[in-house]
Amino acid sequence: DADKINYSKYYDLIMPRLNHGGYILADNVLWSGNVLKPFADQDEDTKALIEFNRKITNDVTVENVLLPIRDGIMLIRKK
Repeated sequence: DADKINYSKYYDLIMPRLNHGGYILADNVLWSGNVLKPFADQDEDTKALIEFNRKITNDVTVENVLLPIRDGIMLIRKK
């Protein structure tokens, strides 16, 4: 749980240090459903979370599961 705008930066900083098989939990990835709003209606935090979610989904070095619990939890496992 950190400032949403920097989720991707924190991810980039921690991944080289994370052991294979290690986990990261990122919360608030659904942001009260705001990630589904039209682009024009999104604030900077929402846009940053959408980018973070895309980044994780497209990262071939990890496996991920989005848990739709409360505000959304992304479970990320380094391969």
